Amino acid sequence: MPIENPIDALSNPSEWAGLPVSITARAVEDCTVDLHPDELSLASRFGAKRSNTFSSGRKCARDLLISLGQPAVPLPRADDGSIVWPQGFMGSVSHTDHWAVAAVARKGPGTAKALGIDLEPRQVLSSRLLSKIATEAEQLALEKEKDWQGIALFSLKESLYKCLRPSFGKFIRFHDVELSGLDTPQPTIKFCSQELISHCDSKDLELRLSITAEHVFSMVWWRAESV
Repeated sequence: MPIENPIDALSNPSEWAGLPVSITARAVEDCTVDLHPDELSLASRFGAKRSNTFSSGRKCARDLLISLGQPAVPLPRADDGSIVWPQGFMGSVSHTDHWAVAAVARKGPGTAKALGIDLEPRQVLSSRLLSKIATEAEQLALEKEKDWQGIALFSLKESLYKCLRPSFGKFIRFHDVELSGLDTPQPTIKFCSQELISHCDSKDLELRLSITAEHVFSMVWWRAESV
């Protein structure tokens, strides 16, 4: 099991994100005792492994909400799989087999309209898999990739999906977006889908990457002033 806490590199999450956000991580374990009855009903449908990742992610999210003064409330799952957050809050949860991580922020002026995070084990992607997630331009840029850039591309697109899917209302394909600047902490994005272009100005999205020895952690958030 990896022993590195994936967010230890973020000494100041809000400074890293450019957003007043709280982020926490915990090793995956059975946290079903901490679930609300409604969440426990959902977790009971899963196998042990999925139940552990689900309950660990929900505990991370609830611990953050409590730290921000929000009473413990259920965090149900919407039809699209996203979390239904309490009024006045937004957030996102991700996990690997070994770590769960959550990010929570308050809604309001100077914050964000939506956010998404993704955590992945640091690994080299096969050419076959990379061709499925990367546009031709991205594949060309990654010809001399470092060992983490392919998985970073995947992670950022996952974060983008979590950020925009609830408001967009449709599935977002990997080739609907194109990323650049993966060798920087703040990559940039352009949309290759007219529907996405109509839905959101890509210039209003903030992208963040954190690379450690064992993990790739990404965040995408949508600036509130674009509402």
